[in-house]
Amino acid sequence: MIRQNGINVHRFLEGFGVKIRPYCEARTGKDRPPNVVFGGRTLARLMRKDIEMAGLVVRCIQASDATCFDDVVIWSVWCFIGAHMAHKKPQHAVNAFSLIDLGSIKRRAQCLTTGDSGRMAKTASAIATLLADAIIPKDEAA
Repeated sequence: MIRQNGINVHRFLEGFGVKIRPYCEARTGKDRPPNVVFGGRTLARLMRKDIEMAGLVVRCIQASDATCFDDVVIWSVWCFIGAHMAHKKPQHAVNAFSLIDLGSIKRRAQCLTTGDSGRMAKTASAIATLLADAIIPKDEAA
C-alpha cells in the first residue's frame, strides 16, 4: 500500500470499493456514479495528513450517499469529523452519517452559498455547518 513516493491512492480506495476516474470525465453532464472519485487529488492530500481519518471519511460518505465523492464534500466531511467526532469511535461517525442524506445537504449548501448578486460563503463551510445541524443533537450544540 505504501510506495517509495507515498501512498498508492488507487489501491487504498480499492479496499473500500471506490474507483478513481480521470478528472476530465467528471464534466460529462451525467449524474455521478456511486463509489467513483474523479481525480482523487483531495483524498491523496488528506491521506498524507492522516490515513486513518481519510478512510473514515470514505466510509462516512459511502454510508450516507455514495454518489457524493467530490472534492467539496470530501473536505467538508473531513472538517466536520475533525471538529466534532475526533474523539469518538469511528463506527459512531459512520452510523451518524448513515442517518442523513448527504446529497440533499450538498444541494442545499450550493443553493445557500450562491445568491443573485454573488457568492455568500464557501460551499465547504456551508456543507460542514449543515452537517453539524443534521447530526449534532440540538441540546449538545448549545
